Amino acid sequence: MTNDTPSPNPNNKKPSGKRLIRFLTLLVILFAVLTASVPGIFTVMRRADAQVALGNAKSLRIALQVASTEAYGSGRAFRSPSGVGGVTEEVWREALLSSKAPGDFWVLQTDESGYEVMRFVYQEGDFTVTYCKEPLSYEVYYRQPYIQTSFHTVY
Repeated sequence: MTNDTPSPNPNNKKPSGKRLIRFLTLLVILFAVLTASVPGIFTVMRRADAQVALGNAKSLRIALQVASTEAYGSGRAFRSPSGVGGVTEEVWREALLSSKAPGDFWVLQTDESGYEVMRFVYQEGDFTVTYCKEPLSYEVYYRQPYIQTSFHTVY
């Protein structure tokens, strides 16, 4: 007597419907978890970059303080409204070399003597750090362009 139904063969396993559903469910859950964690990861990375920019701005503040003291002691000018960053070229170069800050800065305000920095702005990548002496504060801003345009004038 022959049996037309195939005997179960352990070497010939076909995935059952339940296994496939479990696999797809696990895949969807994994994808959802990964998708949900991406914004959090970017936030943590952005926060770390902001901390680096803040550290560079603090280093720059000390470098500007040293440069202003040296300029005052030698009778040289410190501030120059027409100069790069609002200071003389020599002070600008000295401050960036001393602080090793990779960004740019602008001295916005000095005291009456013109040698003590009251406010400055430091820009590094997409981060802007503002410094204010009274009351002592630093603020870090993240800049993200939403619309970027450029105009070319044709003559």
